[in-house]
Amino acid sequence: MFKLAILFSLISSTVFAQFIPLLVDNPQLIGSEEFAFAVQEPPPKQEPMLAPSGYKGSWDINMSPYAGGEDLLFATRVLEKCETILLEKSPLASSKEAYARFWRLSELVLGWLPLNYFTMVVQHEVFGHGYRIRDIGRSKTKVNGYSFGTPPPYGQGGGSTSYSFNDDLTTTDETAISMGGVESTAILALLTKFKWLESGRIDPRQSVLYLFSQHDLNMYIGSLKSLSDEELSGHDIHGYIRSLNYTYPDNLLSKGRLRTLSWINLADVFTYYAIYSWFHYLSCGKEAGIPMIASCYLPGLRLGLTPFGPEVFFENFFSLKKQPLYAYVKGGHHAKNDYYGAGVYAPALYKHNVWSFGLRLDLWRQPKLLLHPGTIPLADINFNQQPTVQNPLYPSSERHAIRYGAAGSIIAFYRGSERCGFETEAGYKAQGFLPGYSLRASPVVRLALVIQF
Repeated sequence: MFKLAILFSLISSTVFAQFIPLLVDNPQLIGSEEFAFAVQEPPPKQEPMLAPSGYKGSWDINMSPYAGGEDLLFATRVLEKCETILLEKSPLASSKEAYARFWRLSELVLGWLPLNYFTMVVQHEVFGHGYRIRDIGRSKTKVNGYSFGTPPPYGQGGGSTSYSFNDDLTTTDETAISMGGVESTAILALLTKFKWLESGRIDPRQSVLYLFSQHDLNMYIGSLKSLSDEELSGHDIHGYIRSLNYTYPDNLLSKGRLRTLSWINLADVFTYYAIYSWFHYLSCGKEAGIPMIASCYLPGLRLGLTPFGPEVFFENFFSLKKQPLYAYVKGGHHAKNDYYGAGVYAPALYKHNVWSFGLRLDLWRQPKLLLHPGTIPLADINFNQQPTVQNPLYPSSERHAIRYGAAGSIIAFYRGSERCGFETEAGYKAQGFLPGYSLRASPVVRLALVIQF
């Protein structure tokens, strides 16, 4: 109901806003016969407000952050398109007059801000924590329900996922569930960047969604310092640190170390482009371009979490003939374990007539995931006591066992028309941690309806 109310407000405001500049310039028209004729005259044709990109209605096994994120971006894009159809015929679309800028400010703050925040929270809860619980399976745990607060500026926002579990749930499972929310919002930010690279423009009405998603982890880590012990109950990062330290007591992860590492996320050029795009739209009603090195490349750094410790990504974004290509290397060190990996996503390497083919490949070296119960059931662990290496849940040989693994899939896209097509992705993933994927060895299957708009 809340989203419908916001949509109604956006549409109603847009319709009435088309009369504002006319009345400001010609107040004598009010109540005259000329007014009825004048409002029917179409304004000069404006440039398109939205640079087209491929948005997907997607499905995969257990509805992962990749499928859920695509669906959420598709839904918000539909709302954007509806607003654009109404706005593009109005001087509000590109006017630099004070009334137009005030309207755009109201639109961004009162309309898109709460919608973007709510979208991020749904991704965090349903396709983050919820996905990881669904992935682990009903034999260990299940979702009992979700709750969502009223988003800002109308409320304080927030959300939660309640779940139940039995004695088979491990501390590694619990670590993965705790970090599942920020894992999924990082993927939502990544998908948003792919849309921008494809269109060559930064959508200002998605800029706050991107900032919320890209820096969800930073905000969670930053909030640890200001919360009391009672308020920390149910806090994702507090739960992550607690269960991680019981799994790997060799070196305990501290809040301070995570806070220091979180500054890495500021080395993201898209963050600053998104902020600029927001103000650029406020000023002139247009999307901002994406300045790139050699017109095709941008690097970036970000922090990620794993069930065995934090890791740092060095990301590389390419735009080749308006097709995104993404490659990364990553690495980390925690509790006497070194882990690293690399990957590439290239959705359109080869094209033939109405078909295009690409691939997704990930490789890693990481500690073995401890998915079997330890010496003490999760429910019986006293988390108020500091874990010690003298009394571990798992022996040293298991805590430091290293595994190599890979995930690979082929992407096929069929273009049924200029604006519509179908995409399939099929492959396989070995056991191990890969953001947005099952912890266990499993097939990779994704289906999507792609619409260019």
